[in-house]
Amino acid sequence: MSAIIWVRIGMNVQKLIFSVLLVCGLMSVNAVCARADDVSQPAPNISEVNDEETLSDFIQQAQGQERENEAIAEDAEAEKKETGNWISDWVKKGSQALNPKPKTVVPVKRSNASVFDISGIMLRMDRPQVEDAMQKRGYKRVSAVMEIPNFIRWRYEELCRNNNIVGYERLNNCVTTLAKKNNYQFVEQLMFSNFHTKETIHVYFTSNFTGNKVYRVEYQTEAANIKGSGAKAEYLRNLKIFDFWKKINQKYGVPDNKTQVIWGLGENKPSLQASTGRLVLNDPMLLELDYSRMAREDQKFMNTAVYTF
Repeated sequence: MSAIIWVRIGMNVQKLIFSVLLVCGLMSVNAVCARADDVSQPAPNISEVNDEETLSDFIQQAQGQERENEAIAEDAEAEKKETGNWISDWVKKGSQALNPKPKTVVPVKRSNASVFDISGIMLRMDRPQVEDAMQKRGYKRVSAVMEIPNFIRWRYEELCRNNNIVGYERLNNCVTTLAKKNNYQFVEQLMFSNFHTKETIHVYFTSNFTGNKVYRVEYQTEAANIKGSGAKAEYLRNLKIFDFWKKINQKYGVPDNKTQVIWGLGENKPSLQASTGRLVLNDPMLLELDYSRMAREDQKFMNTAVYTF
């Protein structure tokens, strides 16, 4: 009886040795010779060997385990590649964020206020053109202010006194006569009103040194200033204000400076500014030119020989 047991044990040992050699031959070198911490398949246990298991069954199990290990390796490689792509994409995005491409600067469009008009009056018009435009719009001239440059007035006053002309009225008449004769007197301001629509326009002119041209136009309407605190007065007031800004937008478009409601090229260029019931068209560059020409004329008077010694 004991001999039979020993024979069976010997046969099992031989089968186990043969199986181990066959598995080592079929598996890849990387799978068999990997480090101990990476090996996931435990060594076969002698006690678990089935006596009825054939050699072909054992080989099929070994081949199935090898295919499973290869699938796991492929999944790990794909995951590594996917992780690498994700990291490379984010590195590329990070480099773009640190070194962004220069954005294309869109030029800011600004309005040329020198071509604007208020009720037909444009900058650098002369007096006849202004009066003709106002007459066509139904305005009537209310007042006209005539002026003489100060340096001209003071010199003519001294000249009149030297000719024994005294008294305020006589002295003023003498200065005015000399200024008209030498074309120094000019119209400084014209005021027009439309009594039907309650609109008023003030037009300001430069001196004759720059051709007596329009450099400033002020428009004002009382239509939006409806007095009263009732519901009717509030309704009419809001209606007039809305209609005023609607017509402003239709004629001049969107302002360049929305905070201060200004159209223009900036600095001392011509500009148009609006507020509720009021418009101002201004050309400070023309006024500055007028002052510089008057200063140049004043230098000519200073070079006059008034001394004989």
